[in-house]
Formats: sequence, structure tokens, C-alpha cells
Amino acid sequence: MKVIFIMSDSYRRDHIGAYGNEKIYTPNLDKLAAMSNVFDQACIGSFPTGPNRRDIVLSKGFKPNHAFNPWINIANDEVTLAARLNNNGIHTSMITDVANGVTRGRNMYQGFEYYVCNRGQEGDGFAADYNVSEEMPVPHKTIRYNVGTYRRVQENRAYRRYEDDFFAPGTYKMACEWLERNYKRPDFFLWLETFDPHEPWDPPQWHIDRYDPGHTGRVIEFPPYGFYRKLGITEREIQHTQARYAGECTMVDGCIGRLLATLDKLQILDEVAIIFTSDHGICAGFVGDAGCSGKPHFIGEEGAWLIEGRRPEGKITWFPLRAGIARIPLFVKLPGQKKGRRIQRIAQPWDIAPTVMDLFGLKPPKEFQGESLIPVMAGRKVKPRQYGFNGAIQGQTNLRQAMNKDWIYSCWPTGEREPSLLDLKNNPKQDKNVAKKHPDLCRRMHAALAKFDPGAFEGVQNPWQK
Repeated sequence: MKVIFIMSDSYRRDHIGAYGNEKIYTPNLDKLAAMSNVFDQACIGSFPTGPNRRDIVLSKGFKPNHAFNPWINIANDEVTLAARLNNNGIHTSMITDVANGVTRGRNMYQGFEYYVCNRGQEGDGFAADYNVSEEMPVPHKTIRYNVGTYRRVQENRAYRRYEDDFFAPGTYKMACEWLERNYKRPDFFLWLETFDPHEPWDPPQWHIDRYDPGHTGRVIEFPPYGFYRKLGITEREIQHTQARYAGECTMVDGCIGRLLATLDKLQILDEVAIIFTSDHGICAGFVGDAGCSGKPHFIGEEGAWLIEGRRPEGKITWFPLRAGIARIPLFVKLPGQKKGRRIQRIAQPWDIAPTVMDLFGLKPPKEFQGESLIPVMAGRKVKPRQYGFNGAIQGQTNLRQAMNKDWIYSCWPTGEREPSLLDLKNNPKQDKNVAKKHPDLCRRMHAALAKFDPGAFEGVQNPWQK
């Protein structure tokens, strides 16, 4: 069995043709979807990047009775998916450019037999270059990084000339070379991960020109997480920011095409299982983003958090993780599969590890809280899931959510604010809290959430209980 797991950080589901987008150019992801099981109700678990990776590799929360993960490193004594595969004689390799997963002790590579990082993302101190200007091209208030990190970002990309010099294409180049060296292995698990289309949104100019040719105004490529209008970002500027993000999505799509072409060239496309997903989406002023940029779920009095890398100051305001962030793409192509299939059952990141183990004929351990997706893809009758569950344990917030295709229910067990209910079907802008209009639904969703994550709700009364 050969399995390739692809993580594309911050890839909005609604920017893929297979999920209905007609404006963003994603022919290769659409091609992959056409030969895959496409999960229409996949959603995030623990939020954001680091907690999501813990969900995937551990398939459980960070301690008993706690279903979600905070942003903490993989501990040396935690048994990861890669370690479980290695212990059963399966070769594992990680190829990544997500610096904050493998630098500064993050340890996300634990258990892999081999790993390599295409360094330089997220201000990773990689390419010192004294010739790079320290001047900020836009006001500090419109950049999420501090001056030092921004300079490192500039240094790390100063040498770019060709598309392979950009992070995602360079990382996929490494993956395709790995496949040329290892395609004859009878069994392998390849973890292929890119930070793109995470900000900074800086793809090659030709990808930007596809969506906003001739732009001459300010370039906002990594805005703070918050309300962009309050930060002084204009509607025309956010339109260009959207074009830059779309360009990143198309750049990553080209990388997928390169991978598929390599598998076809090596004549193993038919025998490989491919899983493609993202950890969450982002906001950039799209419908339903509530006027936000980035991926905020709490802000300070300045209207954002991570302005110049700073945490929010003053009074904190909390709000839900909306659909653009909480809904994620998930394709699973099985060996020999040539025809796509739409799956309506809710799927979450905790399901990845048991699915991979199932592909290799291994029995997932009892402590996994996820379930293998193989039975539902095989058309077998499985118990339906009423809701997906999301959680953010970060900074000053403790957000918990239950969601399905029609609703997002949000609550803060530690009392930061009153619960919220978003009606995704009738209020696509997601700007109205209709919780008080649907108390019975809120009661059911709150009870389901508390049952899923009992540790967070210990001693907390259901606010909707009669």
C-alpha cells in the first residue's frame, strides 16, 4: 500500500471548482476530485494550525475527557501516526515547508523515519541578506508581522526568479524527486505539506494577474487578523488581497498537477491512495466573513489581533469561527479508484489517522476518537453524525462549536460571551445571531457538544436547559 497525505494550509473549500467555485482556476484539484471520494461535510476540529496537526497525528485530545488540542508541541512520549506505521514496518517520510511545525521544538515530524523541511516560511530565519531594505511598504497597522519578522520574510524570498523558487512549487518538486527515488517501495506513507495558500499571499505575478491584472495600488499581502476596514484597508485593496489569495490557490493547484503527472509517469497513480485536505480556511472580505481578514475569533479594541505581531490590547471581543474557516476540503482517492463519489457524512481531522491505518490493514487503537472513513467510502451503512465539533484553545479564548451544513452553534464554556447560532442556509452573510429564536436547537447542539468534550463543560450548566 502506498499512501500520500497532502495538507494544504488555509485552503478555503469554496475556492475549489469541485466544491462549486466557477471563478478560481483549479483544474488539477478538480481532476483529483473526479477520481476521489469528495466529502461535502468535512469540517475543522481543533483550531488552528498546530492543534489541527495534533488532531491528525494523535486522533485524540490533549488529555482525558478533553476532545480538543491546544497549540502545544508533540511531546516525546506521544505516539504519532507515523510511529505506529513505522512500528509495523511501513516506511514513512515527511516533506514540508510548514516551519512552525518543525522548528522551535514543534516536533511535528516525530515518528517519521525521514523528514525534510523546505525552509523559510513564516519568517523562519533562513536566508540572511543585508541588501534587503528594512522599509515597510505599507503602514505597520496593515501587517500582521512585526518589523523583524517582516524583514526575514523579505530576505527569504529575495532570490526568487522562477516558480520553483516559491515555497509550494519547491516543496512539490522535492516530493516528486522523492517519488522518483522511492516509487518501487512496496509500502510507504508520504506526508506532503505546504503552508501555501497561507499568508503572505505572494505567488508569482502571473497568478495574480489572472485575477487582478494591472493593479497599481497598495499591496496588502498579510493583513492582521481582524476587521480590515478598521485597520484602514480599503475595499479596492481587499479586492486585490482576494486576487493574491486566489493566485496562491491556483499556484498550489498547479503543484497538485505536477504530483499527479509524476505518479502517472511512474505508473503508480492507480495503486496510490491520496488524501487531500486543509486545516482551515481564511477570511479576506468574502461573503460570510463579517468584514474580517485573516482568521480571527477574538480581537482587541484596535479591531484586530496580531497587528505587528502583538496580542490584542484593551477590551476583548469574541466571535464564532464562521463557515469560510470551519468548512474544509477533503478528498480521498482509493487505490484503483477512477470515478468520483460525493460523501455526505460529516468527517473531521481525527478521522485521518484511523483511515490511514485501515488502508494499511492495521487496527486503530481504542484511544482514537476518530473513525476510519473506509467503511462509508465502501458504501457500508454507518451510524450518521449529526454534528461536527470545533474548538479553539488559544490565548484568551476557549471557544467550542457544533456545526452541520445548516447551522453553526458557538459557545464559550468559560463565560466570555453569550452563545451564538448562525443560520448558514438563510443568512449567507453570517452576520445575525439567531440563537434566541431557536432555543430547542441550541439546547440539543449544546448538549451534543458537552457530551463530545465533557472536560471543557465540567460544572457548566446548559444555558438552554428549561
